[in-house]
Amino acid sequence: MWNLSHKGELESHREETFIDDIIQKSYIERKLLENLDGIHTVFDGGAGCGRFSILLAKHGCKVTHFDISQPMIDKAKELAEKANVLDRITFVRGALEDLNNYSDRSFDMVISFDAPISYTYPNQENVIRDLVRIGKKE
Repeated sequence: MWNLSHKGELESHREETFIDDIIQKSYIERKLLENLDGIHTVFDGGAGCGRFSILLAKHGCKVTHFDISQPMIDKAKELAEKANVLDRITFVRGALEDLNNYSDRSFDMVISFDAPISYTYPNQENVIRDLVRIGKKE
């Protein structure tokens, strides 16, 4: 379902419909912004339509927006362009199970919400270990 052509458009409007998304994402957004001191590079794994990638780019971070779904990436690019942060985001299509192109401690911050559990079963432990590996802090 994640690769349906209209998936990016649907996901970009979830917060207009689902109260759990409104509350959860507002909380995550607040916590991210509280913890940006010294953060210059961010890996957003399973980044979807870009809510957090775009937010962090607006606050000066260079973001690697990583997602398996081309429709989600396409929507994220559209939203990043509207937000005037396209130049601060690198869009990468790939599976979280394969982060071999990233060396240890490559990013100041690594975020990944829901995707390691929802989309990588039964490999979620290895995926989480790899996400920790590419972050500078453990």
